Amino acid sequence: MKTVVYHGYEFQVPASWPVYRLDQHPATCVRYDVHAVYLGTPGANMQCPVGLIGRTQTVSVIPSAAAGSGSEITDQGEQPDGAGGTESRPLPAVGGAVTMNASQHELRVALGAASLGATILATYGTDPTVVQQVLGTLRAAPAGAPETAQSAPSQALSQPSAGRAAITSGGGAVSRESAPVQESAASKKPAAKKKPAAVATTTSWQGLPPNWPVQIVQPPVSHPVSGFDACTAPSLATMRVWRQKYAAVGIYIGGVNDACAYGNLSASWIKSAASMGWGMLPAYVGPQATCWTWSGPGVRIVPSKAAAEGVSAGEGAVSDARLFGLPPGSPVYYDMEAYGDSPSCVASVLTFLGAWDRTVAASGYVTGVYSSQDSGIRNMQAAVMAKTAGFTAPDALWIALWDDDATLADGTLSWPLDERSKQYVGNATGTVGGITLSIDDDIVGGPMAW
Repeated sequence: MKTVVYHGYEFQVPASWPVYRLDQHPATCVRYDVHAVYLGTPGANMQCPVGLIGRTQTVSVIPSAAAGSGSEITDQGEQPDGAGGTESRPLPAVGGAVTMNASQHELRVALGAASLGATILATYGTDPTVVQQVLGTLRAAPAGAPETAQSAPSQALSQPSAGRAAITSGGGAVSRESAPVQESAASKKPAAKKKPAAVATTTSWQGLPPNWPVQIVQPPVSHPVSGFDACTAPSLATMRVWRQKYAAVGIYIGGVNDACAYGNLSASWIKSAASMGWGMLPAYVGPQATCWTWSGPGVRIVPSKAAAEGVSAGEGAVSDARLFGLPPGSPVYYDMEAYGDSPSCVASVLTFLGAWDRTVAASGYVTGVYSSQDSGIRNMQAAVMAKTAGFTAPDALWIALWDDDATLADGTLSWPLDERSKQYVGNATGTVGGITLSIDDDIVGGPMAW
């Protein structure tokens, strides 16, 4: 163990955990998929790679006084971090208590007065024991004790996760100047209303060989727009500049596998971005498949509890959507990353997503699922065709297919084109107006929040 001193407090963490000083290096990415200690308020322009997922043990110390420091980080009370938790243990040494939010896999401690105090935010993967022990060591630091220095380069956190699973064909990091967005007044449409899932139908001719392929042909969608998604919400200043070439943005509103700090994201950020003409694709990153292709940290579905966990994740998604000011009628997309083809694994995913869909829809939200063309999308299509028991299809799809083709057409899917969006480039570096971000590129025809 080693002792970390910051903002008048000290605590002990495993000696191997690096320490990052956000107050000295504000562009540092606050990510929860690697062990780390973060000291200071997350910067308005964090340099985060795309594709981060999964949570492990981390500790962040966020000074309370930072709220009035001029940072563009908005009110932490507008974010799901620590919301809805229950007190789990008192900390008499610092006059506080640990609050646990089991649905987000987070613990929080509020310390001291607003001018001198701080919030301690701890995350964990499947077991909170280590961070509970860390929080149990919180003490007032001795007078004159030097604050802990940064122990690792911030640039290490701007690198993509080693082994981010390939979504499908194509892929690979690219650098690109984004093409101008093409949109019309028709593109700024309200979110779609809940309706029965689209089901593909075919007409059989007498004598038609049963093995002949069938293609579903649809007219093109008239109003797709260019979009992007990033691990954490850019500053509003960046959003103003990037609006020159993009009209839609993917945002991550919560979930136990959401690996980036919210940073700028808040209800007021969403309202401001909407006033600029941005449409948003809110994504919730909950438990993943048991045969998830990612070997890093993260929470996976328990097959025997798939339905119950789907309901719980749906309730969490609705709660987070409300905290961010997204009203009923807005879409919420479940992020189900690429996974294998084990029949039992696929069955548990479909059971989970069906329960999640029904729970979110019951609260009046439009449901969507983001997943790989070669796993989640393919399996949902098969379940729709087979009318699989326990599966309820989402209203919309967000398809991950890194083929560098900005089109929504696909002759194998039963969802109408205006219920689809597509992430067609991953691990990209985009530059607009001299501002560079690490992004995935999207073409958006499906429902967005405004």
